[in-house]
Amino acid sequence: MTQFLQIDADSSQGYLLQSMTNTDTNDVEATVAQVIELKNAGADLVRVAVPGMKEVASLRKIKNTLLEKNIQIPLVADVHFLPKVAEETATFVEKVRINPGNFTSSITSHFSPLIPDFENLLLNAQSLFEICKKHNTIIRVGVNQGSLSERIISRYGHTTEALVVSALEWMDVSEKYDYHRIFFSIKSSSVKTMMDANLLFYKKMKERSRVYPLHLGVTEAANEMEGRVKSAIGIGGLLLSGLGNTFRVSLTENPVQEIMFSKLLVEAVQDVKDANFVSEKNDVLHINYLETNKEKWWAGVGALVGKIWLHNEFKDLKIENHHFSKTEIERLRDCILQICGIKKTKTEIIACPSCGRTQYDIQAVLSEVKKHFSNYPHLKIAVMGCVVNGPGEMADADFGIIGSTNEKVAVYKGKERVSDFVPVQEALRFLKDLVLKSLLYL
Repeated sequence: MTQFLQIDADSSQGYLLQSMTNTDTNDVEATVAQVIELKNAGADLVRVAVPGMKEVASLRKIKNTLLEKNIQIPLVADVHFLPKVAEETATFVEKVRINPGNFTSSITSHFSPLIPDFENLLLNAQSLFEICKKHNTIIRVGVNQGSLSERIISRYGHTTEALVVSALEWMDVSEKYDYHRIFFSIKSSSVKTMMDANLLFYKKMKERSRVYPLHLGVTEAANEMEGRVKSAIGIGGLLLSGLGNTFRVSLTENPVQEIMFSKLLVEAVQDVKDANFVSEKNDVLHINYLETNKEKWWAGVGALVGKIWLHNEFKDLKIENHHFSKTEIERLRDCILQICGIKKTKTEIIACPSCGRTQYDIQAVLSEVKKHFSNYPHLKIAVMGCVVNGPGEMADADFGIIGSTNEKVAVYKGKERVSDFVPVQEALRFLKDLVLKSLLYL
């Protein structure tokens, strides 16, 4: 039997479930309706995109409308690019999610030292901390691999260490301002990177004798089985290891489905703490979780694999469950081996869950991409809602689609945009030509 590192949990007994609206934030009525729908589904808090000052006013109306309806649910303002937007929303919402990269200046030299830039970071963040102190607003520091500051990337690259350094800097900032109502989230579309970074950050916090709450999530998980299993491995593996206070299963679907699977994941994590699993000879992992609900079964097996994979390598997987057919078991096995990079059987497709910034039907486009481009095990294709995290999160994809305004999208080859922003069907035809041409050189 393989022995696993057990981390003591500093979190509370339960987990807070989060989702995010995908309506236009300026459509107050639609966003209020979706917040209520998510609350009724079981969400403990709801995040809303606030890209600019116009959306700040709309979010205030959303908050007030919910209060008028006697709907009590915490709102998280999701802010990118503009610190002023974070400062304004912090006066009336319960939590503000900020992007660390937007509070630092661009570097002028590859050898720029960190210390002067940290002083600049302190200065830029001062107003936000003062406002949050005054209004008792929680700050969520959202460190995403796709939107690290140029200063951090220049020194550490797009690495696990870079993610942790960025988070630790904001831990230092919070200590400087003596404000501790802070959550941290460290995310990546790479499940292993996300898990390793959270584990390392947790250990660094323990060394400093101050452990802040963690929000967990795998970005760009996509949809259907792949999205659920990818989230189960990353989030569930960390929950089983004692990390995590809140989490979001990011699916390119109706956000209510995120909450439905999140609840199953919590149930499965409780179940599999005592489930039978062994590491057999030749590094073949054997899992026997006899659950009858298919998605809960995915969640439990994924969580077990995640915990094991976080601390130990394995080369193959055997799953047993007499409640499901051989085909269903093999499909789950292939999905997990694909996610873990052990056996590639189809195209790796990542996709963001979308939010109020997305201005095209990303769910339909993802469906088309999966329909036409799933049979290329050597390729990675991304479907992204907008330019906020899109270019960064899909940096290692071979090809990608990123949305703009008015139902227009652009095609990328690697990090380079290779088309104008055009209607979706035109972009899909262009993408097909690129993929076919790439096959000629394999």
